[in-house]
Amino acid sequence: MTYNTVIIDDEQPAINILSDYVNRTPLLDLKTATTNVFEAIEYINSNKVDILLLDIEMPDLSGTELIKLIKRPPVIILTTAYEKYALEGYELDIVDYLVKPIRFERFVRAINKANKLLMTDNRNVNNHLVIKVEYQTRSILLDNILYIEGLKDYVKIYTCNGVILTRLNIKGILNKINDNRFVRTHRSYIINTDKIVSYTKRSITIDSFNIPIGESYRSLLSALFRD
Repeated sequence: MTYNTVIIDDEQPAINILSDYVNRTPLLDLKTATTNVFEAIEYINSNKVDILLLDIEMPDLSGTELIKLIKRPPVIILTTAYEKYALEGYELDIVDYLVKPIRFERFVRAINKANKLLMTDNRNVNNHLVIKVEYQTRSILLDNILYIEGLKDYVKIYTCNGVILTRLNIKGILNKINDNRFVRTHRSYIINTDKIVSYTKRSITIDSFNIPIGESYRSLLSALFRD
């Protein structure tokens, strides 16, 4: 897995250094690096971005002002030559704060912090569900999930490749999935609406499996399916 990364800085030498650091880090995939804050905002709002390396002091728009214009902010690492901004950065829930000149080893520490956050935060799973299975961490492609069945303190995740059992309740796993394709149809079931073969008022068929629709979920699902 690699993280889509964007660099915004008003100084080209700083961009050159950070670009080199990103390219030397296997976890990162540099998508764009720019001095144009408005082009950057448009790119971030139109594309999947995981990590943003953002300068604070810029002439057209400050980094903190820019954050407010992003619809769904990625994990943000602030960069600046001024230590006085550190407190403000942490108040904005920034993952780390790098003071220029930035050493590569310090940059790597910041990326490791971002990686830990992305592995547990819903933002990293736009396409994957990350869960614990026995003593391992598993990453499941959301497109491969058919439906999920709750069994008290466990859930069964039915995928195109088989069934995965994890210790988590139905509400907990729904909270971990940041994707509106997945809806609850019953107190014990979550479905991937992209996988529906057919449905009635009482059940939904996915890959030959009939999944019940709970009475309290019928009105919501009727609106969803435009009945």
